[in-house]
Amino acid sequence: MPEPKPISQRLPPLARLALFALVYGASAWLGMRLAPTGETLSAMWPASGVALTALLLSRFREWPAFLGVLFLMGPLCCAQGRLPTPTAFAFSATNVLEALVGALLLRRYVGFRPTLERVRDVLALGTLAAMLSTVLSATPGVLLLALHGRVDPTNAWAHWRVFWVGNAMGVLLVTPLLLTWATRGLEGWSRTRLLELATLLGTLGLTMHLVFHWVPPDADVYHPVTYLAFPFILWAALRFEARGTSAALLILAAVALTHTLGGTGPFAPDPVGLAVTGQHVISLQSFLAALGMSGLLLAAALGERRRAQEKATRLNHELRLSLEELATTQQELVRRERLAALGELSASIAHEVRNPLGAIANSVSALIHLGTLERNSTAWGLLRIMGEEVSRLDHLINELLDFARPLEPRLLPQSLGSVVDGALEAAVRSVPGAASVQVKRSAEPELPDVPVDAQLLHLALGNLFNNALQAMPRGGTLHVELGQEVHEGRPVARVAITDSGPGISPEGLARLFQPFYTTKASGTGLGLAIVRRIVEAHQGEVRVLSTVGQGTTFLVLLPLPRAASRTRSSAA
Repeated sequence: MPEPKPISQRLPPLARLALFALVYGASAWLGMRLAPTGETLSAMWPASGVALTALLLSRFREWPAFLGVLFLMGPLCCAQGRLPTPTAFAFSATNVLEALVGALLLRRYVGFRPTLERVRDVLALGTLAAMLSTVLSATPGVLLLALHGRVDPTNAWAHWRVFWVGNAMGVLLVTPLLLTWATRGLEGWSRTRLLELATLLGTLGLTMHLVFHWVPPDADVYHPVTYLAFPFILWAALRFEARGTSAALLILAAVALTHTLGGTGPFAPDPVGLAVTGQHVISLQSFLAALGMSGLLLAAALGERRRAQEKATRLNHELRLSLEELATTQQELVRRERLAALGELSASIAHEVRNPLGAIANSVSALIHLGTLERNSTAWGLLRIMGEEVSRLDHLINELLDFARPLEPRLLPQSLGSVVDGALEAAVRSVPGAASVQVKRSAEPELPDVPVDAQLLHLALGNLFNNALQAMPRGGTLHVELGQEVHEGRPVARVAITDSGPGISPEGLARLFQPFYTTKASGTGLGLAIVRRIVEAHQGEVRVLSTVGQGTTFLVLLPLPRAASRTRSSAA
């Protein structure tokens, strides 16, 4: 699945550059406020995370502009109303080097994804960017501070650890928040989920405020109340993955730093007082780093598991569709093979049987017309029976050939009413007793022409009319209705043929269109199978609705040109 386009990249380049300068300046100002009173080093430097995020979300060709802004904004923000000194620009150069190396390592050698939905991305961010690249700014930074007498050289190691971990904390806490929310935002979250997230963040902030404000006087960093943050981080990872976890970590860091710098909480210095480079700051930083890495790794692992489940579900769905398609193809292949075999059989029957049948029919006709037999004699009756059976066999052969013959309809725009009327008239002439059936015909006005093969459609409708008339040997009513409708999003012409016969049982409906299934004593069972083949060859559909004792309705749906349907709709 492709990575979503970051929200920042939807802005013009100059707007992105100005946004980066604004956010970086604000984060640098905030970082200076996170240094204890009278101290030089900050407990967390958010600007490191902002700089790394800007490079990770931008294109390589934009990096020089971002690095130039980073180089200039650092001294201007830290000057506090004075002109920037060369030392300030030297510090800024180390920050540029830190961000550049971190982004290069992640982009070029890890294939980093800003969504942080993979464990490898979280591990790379924590090791290559947070731990390794920050050394490039911490080491020269402490050296510059020592040369200018702003830190005690004898305690340089402690100062270096605070400097290094402060920058690392900026990368570890700020970068995930900016990356995940810039790429995903609120994507995929309902109002209920957003309300749950707001509840989580609010409850976490309130709980940690109480922990750091009302902590027992003798509490230390190992007091159990310190670890009340873990359930909230687990909640965020399980329910909201990287986006929710990064937001929860930011709330936790803000509360912890505010109270610690204010002198309250388990990480505040004891009454005797510890230097800013003392154990309390390192313990706070270690606590936040451990909790942050644990939460982000858990969120990434859950994200990978979720995507694996989604991929498995998608593959199962595709496999099921492939199996269904394969089964349909196999059924179609079997059907075609059967039709091919039936076609060969029909051709053989037509060749081997029709000639003897023709001779028999001619002989019967000649004997009847000789005039030597009395009309109601036994011989006369036997000859008429032979003639009827020969006609029935000839009809069977014709239906076999019609069923087995490949259908390739030649579609031409035709008046559907004329085709229906022709098939109806032919059926009325051929079915005995049709004169006792009352025929009612209705049609919608301005019914557009339908692209059909008139000869094939005549055959299909003729079979339906024959069945309807034969279902009413003692008379009844035959309704024929022509119209149009929208079926499955496409316009279709509709032919409804309704008889008032005895209806069809549910068992008969299930097998109605199967070849050679019939309930008639003299039927072949191929008529409706031929009807379905012809209608489907027209890309149409045939349906049947029947109630025992109330009659049967056959619906023939034939596709209409969309242009004709739109023309009729606009005219109406």
